[in-house]
Amino acid sequence: MKKLLAMVLALVMTLSLAVSANAFKDDKSISDDYAEAVAVLNGMGVFKGYEDGSFKPQGDITRAEVSAIVYRVYTQDVKDAKASMYATYNKFSDMAGAGWAQGYIGYCANASLVKGYPDGTFKPSGKVTGYEVLAMILRAVGYDKNGEFSGADWALHVAQTAQQLGILDNVAKTTDLNAPASRELVAELLFQGIQKAQVTYTPAFGYVTDKVLNNAAPTLGYKNFKLEGKADADVFGRPATKWIYNVGDKSTLVVAKADASYTTKVSECDIAKDLGIAKTAKVEKLYIDGAVTAGITSINALKTTSIVGGQGRLTEVYNMGTAGYRIVEINTYLAKVTKVNAAYTDKNGHTVDASINLVAYSVAAGTSSSIQTTAFVNVDATGYAVGDYVLVTISNPNTYVANVESVEKANVAASGTYKGFTVGAGTAADTTKLGETFYNDADKFFLNYRQDGNWDALADTYGNIIGLVSSAKNYLVI
Repeated sequence: MKKLLAMVLALVMTLSLAVSANAFKDDKSISDDYAEAVAVLNGMGVFKGYEDGSFKPQGDITRAEVSAIVYRVYTQDVKDAKASMYATYNKFSDMAGAGWAQGYIGYCANASLVKGYPDGTFKPSGKVTGYEVLAMILRAVGYDKNGEFSGADWALHVAQTAQQLGILDNVAKTTDLNAPASRELVAELLFQGIQKAQVTYTPAFGYVTDKVLNNAAPTLGYKNFKLEGKADADVFGRPATKWIYNVGDKSTLVVAKADASYTTKVSECDIAKDLGIAKTAKVEKLYIDGAVTAGITSINALKTTSIVGGQGRLTEVYNMGTAGYRIVEINTYLAKVTKVNAAYTDKNGHTVDASINLVAYSVAAGTSSSIQTTAFVNVDATGYAVGDYVLVTISNPNTYVANVESVEKANVAASGTYKGFTVGAGTAADTTKLGETFYNDADKFFLNYRQDGNWDALADTYGNIIGLVSSAKNYLVI
């Protein structure tokens, strides 16, 4: 039995938590609890990455940078079209060195969203603490009308307000909000803050939520961006939240974290144990590569047989509440690049991204051993050459709507002379012997399966052999 957290299994495929049009090259280093916030805010254009395609989630962030982010949230100006207009709205003595940030700071200072220091400075390049970020966000939501975020106890009042609103629910209790905040923490605090109730202050009633006042836009996110999260699913059937908004990418799909995940065959009793099922529990649906499949209706804690999964197949289980458990299986297939298509701009000025054509190895529908190749064209991908072997995930394979969802380079895991195989039993994998070593076979091992010769063994993402390609090396057969 192998149980791993869903985010550990995110790997470098499309199986990551946040499915976004603007994924960062270092998105796997973003903390699980903050990935949704980073993906949505980036999709909106509120909190952007760097020119090299990275986000640097654990990196420090300056007071000037946070001012720019708060400006975009508060003004809806995610394209920064009007920020320079406020460069002369100078309230601080050290703005001469603020450079690009003068407009953002000027606006936020005059809107009472940011405060300076007693000596009249703002310190734009200074690191910002978690409490300082929270104060800016809470002011944007409508708080601090009585100056409660000033004075000796300002941080305490900020923390109490944020805690009551639930802004800190995903933040680990060990996080020091008095220390310099990381970029991903700022994203989380901001994302949660703009989803909480806006407030209006009156001397008679204090802070009253806009929802109570029957205002049409109960949150800052909805008021400025029509931000809403709706239940949805990705192409593989995994439950997700689809965040929609009226700027940037218009929507971001965020896949839920699985309650249990596996990359081998798994027995019912092991699934039940991992999920805390004492006897039986119903299965809502089983998805295999995006297609609903019949056959599994329950999980029985007393059965030791294998019902789902396979070597190198990602199997995820989700608790769908009273509907039961959803099981989602996503296979990795081997494919070969047949053509590389360069990016170009057509006569109307529309840019067509670089892509590749490939053929994927699979089994013909309705058979158990008839190997076939399926051609796919114009698959979005760069950095590959004709003849490269790649790993792909495919939604709805063997159908007219089949589509390649991810591409990753296949690496050589081993080389040697084919010596034999073993047939797996129960949850154990089939194996192939190259030289004197046995290697686990991927469930979708279709290329040169159990063929005599000298081979380089291609590995799937989990280290299983998924294909054999002829080797130029000569091996001594003993």
